[in-house]
Amino acid sequence: MSGTSFDGIDVCAISEANKVQLIDFDSYKYPRGVKKEIASVIENQKLSLKEYGELNIKIALAFSKAINSFIENKKILKANIAAIGLSGQTLWHNPAGKYPFSIQAGDPKIVMKECSIDVVSDFRNDHIKLGGKGAPLVPEFHQKIFSSPKNNRLIVNIGGISNYSYLIKSKSFMGSDCGPGNALMDLYCQKNLNRSFDKDGNLARKGKIHLPSLKTMLDDPFFKKRYPKSTGKEIFNQKFIPEQLLKKSPEIILATLTELSALSISRAIKSKEKFIKNLIVCGGGINNIFLMERIAHNINVPIISSNKFGFNPQAIESMAFGWLAKQRIEEQALYVNNKKGLLGYVTKAI
Repeated sequence: MSGTSFDGIDVCAISEANKVQLIDFDSYKYPRGVKKEIASVIENQKLSLKEYGELNIKIALAFSKAINSFIENKKILKANIAAIGLSGQTLWHNPAGKYPFSIQAGDPKIVMKECSIDVVSDFRNDHIKLGGKGAPLVPEFHQKIFSSPKNNRLIVNIGGISNYSYLIKSKSFMGSDCGPGNALMDLYCQKNLNRSFDKDGNLARKGKIHLPSLKTMLDDPFFKKRYPKSTGKEIFNQKFIPEQLLKKSPEIILATLTELSALSISRAIKSKEKFIKNLIVCGGGINNIFLMERIAHNINVPIISSNKFGFNPQAIESMAFGWLAKQRIEEQALYVNNKKGLLGYVTKAI
């Protein structure tokens, strides 16, 4: 899978007998040119039909190369692989409106041919057709691996966009996007500082939050919508950052964007705090030490890593797509908006 950060292609192998187990995990870089094209499409929100067709193939080939490299490097027998769960690369996510849809680039037919394995894809559009938002897709998987018969649990995944899953013991679950996770911070670093991200949040730590800009961003209509809701870089992109903030120093800009991400999460989970003992965090954002400190400052429960449960924080989302693929090939319906239905389209290997 590759998320809204498109910082790499995550590949994992899982098994599920009595419980889900991670066999192995790795992350692979996009070819530089492909990553640049994805960034340009998302930023400019323009693409000709020819350009889309070519990019769709390039992304599929990048996925295929990562999968085949993983299989070879980890010495996994293809005969033992039931299916590939393919997230696709989100180029545009529009779950609301008269004609809701999500564009997931990376042609599954090419991945199937290159890897000679069944591929399950297009989970998000099926989720939307069943009345969901197309994202987040992970709450039912979180229920599978984190739920407790005795305690409610809250899991926050911090990728480009942050989202949460609220697990009511082992009985039920709900999930929603919170807002920007790493997206705006990483974007600023990449466009202005010639670095992929603010390592450990060290630059942000040196800055002072610019409160007028923070208020402007928090006044965006997205934050006033009721939960559950879904979002992406259609909203949280370069244009979202106030001009007045961009005139400040990198330290001030990153401190303010970090606080926006922290508040997006803390506000989203505020009503659930009294029902939980701790907050379980996964996703790449867990490596931003300063962001984690700001989240902790804004909430009243301890934060723990998914590592405490034996799950690599950076592997969980790719694990979820493997699990979703397994549910689809076994025709196990999943819950979407209080209904049940099959998620994903199966492209059978020839």
